[in-house]
Amino acid sequence: MQNFSGIKFLIPLVVIWGFTYPFTKEISVYVSPLIISCSRIGISTIFFLFMARGYVFGKKEMIAGLLNIFAFLTLLNLGISESNNPGLASVMIYTQPIFVIIFEMLLGYRPARRIILGIIIAFAGVSLSITSVKFDIGIIIALIAAIFWAGGTVFYSRNLKNANVLKLNAFMALISFPFSISITPFDFYFKFSLKVIFFILILAILAQVFGYYLWFNTVKTLGSVRASAGVLLVPVFAFIFTFIMLDVKPGILQIGGSTITLIGVFTALRPPK
Repeated sequence: MQNFSGIKFLIPLVVIWGFTYPFTKEISVYVSPLIISCSRIGISTIFFLFMARGYVFGKKEMIAGLLNIFAFLTLLNLGISESNNPGLASVMIYTQPIFVIIFEMLLGYRPARRIILGIIIAFAGVSLSITSVKFDIGIIIALIAAIFWAGGTVFYSRNLKNANVLKLNAFMALISFPFSISITPFDFYFKFSLKVIFFILILAILAQVFGYYLWFNTVKTLGSVRASAGVLLVPVFAFIFTFIMLDVKPGILQIGGSTITLIGVFTALRPPK
C-alpha cells in the first residue's frame, strides 16, 4: 500500500516537472533565471502559507529550505536558461539519484541490489540520450544543481520525514525568499507583459506548489533512494515536451535511452517479491 501511495504522487510529479523544463526555457527569453526562481519561491510562499494555515520552523527546516529551494532552484533555472537544450539540462539535473545513493551509503544505508541495478540501468538510459548532444555551461550548472538537490533530499529524508509537508514547504519557501531576492540584481531583466506574468504564475503553481508537495510526499512514502529513482522519468517527459513546445526533435539515441530509463525505473520501483 505504501508503494502504491508513493506511485500515486510520483506519476503526476514527473509529468508536471517534465513540462516545466521547456516552459522555463520559453519564459527565460523575457525574464532572467534569477527572477524566475525568486518568483517561483515568492508565489509558492503565499500558496503554502494559505493552504497550511501556518508553518513549522527550526534549524533543520532552514537547512532543508536553503538546499532544496534556494540553492537548487537558483542553479536549476540558471542551468536551463544557459543551455541550448532544456531536455539535456534536465538529464544532468537527474543525475541526482546517483548522488543520493552516494550520500546515503556514506551515512550507512545499504539499498537493495535491485534498486541499485534499476538506477544504474535508468542512468545508462539517460546517458545514452545525451551522447549526440553538445555540452555547454548550462549543463555544468545543472550538474551542480543535482548535487545540492541530492543533499537536500537526503537531509529531508533523515531529519524531517515526519513533518507536515504543507507547513514545511511554507517555511522552506519563506526562509528562501529573502536570499533569492538578494541575488536578483546580479542578472536582472524583465520584459513586462500580462502574458509573462501569467506564465510565471502558472510555472510557480505547477512546478513549485504542486511539484514540491508531490515530491516531498513521494520521498516520505518511497524513501529518498526510490523516490529519486522514480524522478529519472522526468527527462523522458522533458524530451517529449521539448519536442512539442520547442520543436527540438529527439533522435534515435534519445528515444532508445528513454526506453532503457523506463526499464530501469520499473526495476528500482517494483515491490520486492
